[in-house]
Amino acid sequence: MERIPYWNIGYGLLIDLLSLPALAVFGYGIYGHWKRIRQGKASVKLGLTLDALKLGPLHIRSFLTRGIVGTRIYRKLCTGIAHGLLFWGMVLLSAGTILVFANVLFRLPVFKGEFNHWFMGAALDAAGVAALAGVVYLLIRRLFPPERLTCFRANSGFIQVEIGIIAIVVTGFFIEGARIAQNGADPGSFVGNWLGSMLSVGRGGLELHRYLWWTHGLLALATIAYIPFSPLVHLVLAPANAGLDVPVPGPKMGVIDFESFEGDGDETPSLGASKLADFSRKNLLDASTCLKCGRCHEVCPAAQTGKKLSPKGVMVTLAEYLQHGRMDDESLLEAISTDAIYSCTTCAACMEACPVSVNQPNAILQMRQHLLMERSEMPEIMGQANRSLEARHHPFIGTGFGPNDWRKGIDVPFYEKGTTEYLLWIGCSVAYEERTQSIARAMVAILKHAGVSFGILEENRCTGDPAKQMGNEFLFTEIAGQNIEEFNDLGVTKVITMCPHCFNSFTRHYPLLGAKFDVVPHAVLLRGLIEAGKITLTNSGQAICYHDPCYLGRHNQVLSEPRSVVSSVGQLVEMPRHGCESFCCGAGGGNYWTEEEGTRINQTRAKEALDTGAKTIATACPFCMLMLTDGLKKFTEEQMVKDIAELVCSRMESGAQGVPQTLVST
Repeated sequence: MERIPYWNIGYGLLIDLLSLPALAVFGYGIYGHWKRIRQGKASVKLGLTLDALKLGPLHIRSFLTRGIVGTRIYRKLCTGIAHGLLFWGMVLLSAGTILVFANVLFRLPVFKGEFNHWFMGAALDAAGVAALAGVVYLLIRRLFPPERLTCFRANSGFIQVEIGIIAIVVTGFFIEGARIAQNGADPGSFVGNWLGSMLSVGRGGLELHRYLWWTHGLLALATIAYIPFSPLVHLVLAPANAGLDVPVPGPKMGVIDFESFEGDGDETPSLGASKLADFSRKNLLDASTCLKCGRCHEVCPAAQTGKKLSPKGVMVTLAEYLQHGRMDDESLLEAISTDAIYSCTTCAACMEACPVSVNQPNAILQMRQHLLMERSEMPEIMGQANRSLEARHHPFIGTGFGPNDWRKGIDVPFYEKGTTEYLLWIGCSVAYEERTQSIARAMVAILKHAGVSFGILEENRCTGDPAKQMGNEFLFTEIAGQNIEEFNDLGVTKVITMCPHCFNSFTRHYPLLGAKFDVVPHAVLLRGLIEAGKITLTNSGQAICYHDPCYLGRHNQVLSEPRSVVSSVGQLVEMPRHGCESFCCGAGGGNYWTEEEGTRINQTRAKEALDTGAKTIATACPFCMLMLTDGLKKFTEEQMVKDIAELVCSRMESGAQGVPQTLVST
């Protein structure tokens, strides 16, 4: 017989009426989250322009992919599949419930023909089985959790919710089975037909059906009302957080508009963030959305090598302060600790791993800005580097090299306005460390060999990136302003960088201060020269392991170009953690100038590289070269780390002019 809504149920419409207060409670709970989040403010100017489809402030692609589909959840395959089965199973079951309601109100013929057979029967039963399988797996994971779920407090409430969902799905199946036992088989309902064949026919079966129907309905409504007060609130917050997240990788720090502080107000705004009220609404939405799943914790180089920082711990602390209304409580920094705040390498591995688009480094760096600019608190060696940057325009304390020592013995042209095409930006990391000076010399040789029009500045200086990473936004803005002024005076329109940190500053931060020039990292330029036939290389066939610099790969998605270059000179070998999931060398966030506690990050990464069996470790960042070279000392005395420019220079045919012989030897 054709299925009849509210069959065997008296006053069935009461469930529909009860949905109104359930939805009201749901709305009230969501409003409570918004009420807390709206206390935040926007304290930085992002100004990022993107060719992205938007609806108001909402980025549609991010909203759909990371928010609704949850693409990052599937990076852990079993957990991702379980989430997918549960989520999409419940979506289909909810759609079926809506269609039943539409049948009652509008006589929509959903219980007839093929649609009834394949969707209302087979598809909805399959959805129930999928949802049940997914939630059972997730419940088991909660009962026997990995360390990442429990460190810095687990997200309480999931077990109760998962048991509730199991009860909803199971009672739904038994309602179907009890109905089928009385009325006969239902086309396509394979679970219901199976259960119906085992349930009794008669008065007992009718009573069982009625009891389960009301239990199922009330459980479903209670769960809907409970969502905003449970971990399930991420069903609402995660899509919003993903959609409001500017879809560019990295912490998206923007720049501080210091001119806005020059108003007529009696009180100067605080720099950085020392309490929740200093954070933006997006930061507070991040804290509210955090699932406490610990995926950020298990990829964080600081957390995994015994430092006091855990990105999960930071977000948990922010969320607890927010939950308890502690917006102006300045104990926040002490609760997180200065050591933890400065241990962040700004590698953004936590952001890459987060399934709900939380921006942990942004919050950490804002607290770091307050510690440095308001309290002058920072690790001792980092403080020395910061003072060196202020006084000598570079952070390399104790160096015995001058800004021009790297080019002794070779002829390097200066940039000429209206004549030179590219400015070869030297920066500080290449100029003031002996090991990395060969990167610049190799690039000079390559550019000359390829006939590229290039020149350097007469006075070499830093981009200011170390200051920004340490939290000294004022110093960064000052240095950047000086560089932009000189670039404008010289008419610079194209820049080649050899340091990913310089590239990141030039492309992400300088445009917000008025800069207008194109920037190309040397990895991209080298690949272009090779593909254009401007340089010809001999391939040694030797295994070369490539390490992705965080600020080139994860922050700026330059992944294929350096690999193409490495493959041109040898056989590319990948580490287990590579690409956007690469492990940091430990230098970022100004931590090149710190004394590490616990296991050294660079030694951990160096061991991973050694374990590949490759005899050469390639990278495309001078800081990575320095850190990996130092990290290898624990395991070997061999000099194994090379920049891709050095590798290219050593394999160029027809000789390499203007570079020491040590660079062109194999």
